[in-house]
Amino acid sequence: ETAITVAETAERFITTMDALKLETSAVDELQPLLSDLMNALTKLPDIPNEFEPNRIVQSWLQKLNLMRAVDEIDETDSRQLYMDLDSAYQDFKRYLEDKKR
Repeated sequence: ETAITVAETAERFITTMDALKLETSAVDELQPLLSDLMNALTKLPDIPNEFEPNRIVQSWLQKLNLMRAVDEIDETDSRQLYMDLDSAYQDFKRYLEDKKR
Protein backbone atom coordinates (compact mmCIF):
# COMPACT_ATOMS: atom_id res chain seq x y z
CA GLU A 1 0.00 0.00 0.00
CA THR A 2 2.77 2.47 0.91
CA ALA A 3 4.64 1.66 -2.32
CA ILE A 4 1.52 2.46 -4.34
CA THR A 5 1.06 5.76 -2.47
CA VAL A 6 4.70 6.69 -3.09
CA ALA A 7 4.37 5.84 -6.80
CA GLU A 8 1.15 7.87 -7.08
CA THR A 9 2.77 10.84 -5.36
CA ALA A 10 5.76 10.75 -7.72
CA GLU A 11 3.36 10.47 -10.66
CA ARG A 12 1.39 13.53 -9.47
CA PHE A 13 4.60 15.58 -9.13
CA ILE A 14 5.69 14.64 -12.66
CA THR A 15 2.25 15.21 -14.20
CA THR A 16 1.96 18.68 -12.67
CA MET A 17 5.50 19.65 -13.67
CA ASP A 18 4.91 18.34 -17.21
CA ALA A 19 1.75 20.46 -17.48
CA LEU A 20 3.81 23.52 -16.60
CA LYS A 21 6.47 22.59 -19.16
CA LEU A 22 3.69 22.37 -21.73
CA GLU A 23 2.78 25.96 -20.75
CA THR A 24 -0.47 25.12 -18.99
CA SER A 25 -1.39 28.31 -17.16
CA ALA A 26 -5.16 28.19 -16.64
CA VAL A 27 -6.17 28.02 -12.99
CA ASP A 28 -8.95 25.50 -13.73
CA GLU A 29 -6.35 23.15 -15.25
CA LEU A 30 -3.56 23.58 -12.68
CA GLN A 31 -5.64 23.63 -9.50
CA PRO A 32 -6.93 20.02 -9.86
CA LEU A 33 -3.38 18.79 -10.53
CA LEU A 34 -2.06 20.50 -7.41
CA SER A 35 -5.05 19.28 -5.42
CA ASP A 36 -4.38 15.68 -6.51
CA LEU A 37 -0.72 16.10 -5.56
CA MET A 38 -1.67 17.47 -2.13
CA ASN A 39 -4.04 14.54 -1.56
CA ALA A 40 -1.30 12.07 -2.49
CA LEU A 41 1.20 13.77 -0.17
CA THR A 42 -1.20 13.67 2.76
CA LYS A 43 -1.77 9.92 2.28
CA LEU A 44 1.90 9.15 2.87
CA PRO A 45 2.46 7.51 6.26
CA ASP A 46 4.83 8.96 8.87
CA ILE A 47 5.21 12.35 7.20
CA PRO A 48 6.51 14.99 9.62
CA ASN A 49 4.11 17.86 10.42
CA GLU A 50 6.34 20.49 8.82
CA PHE A 51 7.12 18.48 5.66
CA GLU A 52 8.37 21.09 3.18
CA PRO A 53 6.75 19.59 0.05
CA ASN A 54 3.33 19.75 1.74
CA ARG A 55 3.90 23.39 2.69
CA ILE A 56 4.95 24.33 -0.85
CA VAL A 57 1.99 22.63 -2.53
CA GLN A 58 -0.44 24.00 0.05
CA SER A 59 0.78 27.58 -0.44
CA TRP A 60 0.34 27.34 -4.24
CA LEU A 61 -3.10 25.78 -3.81
CA GLN A 62 -4.10 28.69 -1.59
CA LYS A 63 -2.86 31.16 -4.20
CA LEU A 64 -4.79 29.45 -7.00
CA ASN A 65 -7.92 29.11 -4.87
CA LEU A 66 -8.00 32.91 -4.58
CA MET A 67 -8.09 33.21 -8.35
CA ARG A 68 -11.00 32.60 -10.71
CA ALA A 69 -11.15 29.46 -12.86
CA VAL A 70 -10.77 31.51 -16.05
CA ASP A 71 -7.66 33.27 -14.74
CA GLU A 72 -4.17 32.26 -15.82
CA ILE A 73 -0.92 32.43 -13.95
CA ASP A 74 1.71 34.54 -15.67
CA GLU A 75 5.10 33.29 -16.88
CA THR A 76 6.81 34.42 -13.68
CA ASP A 77 4.43 32.41 -11.50
CA SER A 78 4.60 29.46 -13.87
CA ARG A 79 8.38 29.35 -13.67
CA GLN A 80 8.34 29.82 -9.90
CA LEU A 81 5.74 27.08 -9.45
CA TYR A 82 7.88 24.73 -11.56
CA MET A 83 10.99 25.52 -9.50
CA ASP A 84 9.06 25.10 -6.24
CA LEU A 85 7.62 21.76 -7.35
CA ASP A 86 11.02 20.55 -8.52
CA SER A 87 12.49 21.47 -5.14
CA ALA A 88 9.58 19.76 -3.34
CA TYR A 89 10.04 16.65 -5.49
CA GLN A 90 13.75 16.52 -4.61
CA ASP A 91 12.84 16.86 -0.89
CA PHE A 92 10.28 14.08 -1.29
CA LYS A 93 12.90 11.77 -2.85
CA ARG A 94 15.44 12.64 -0.13
CA TYR A 95 12.83 11.85 2.51
CA LEU A 96 12.26 8.42 0.93
CA GLU A 97 16.01 7.75 0.78
CA ASP A 98 16.48 8.71 4.44
CA LYS A 99 13.52 6.59 5.47
CA LYS A 100 14.97 3.58 3.66
CA ARG A 101 18.09 3.64 5.84
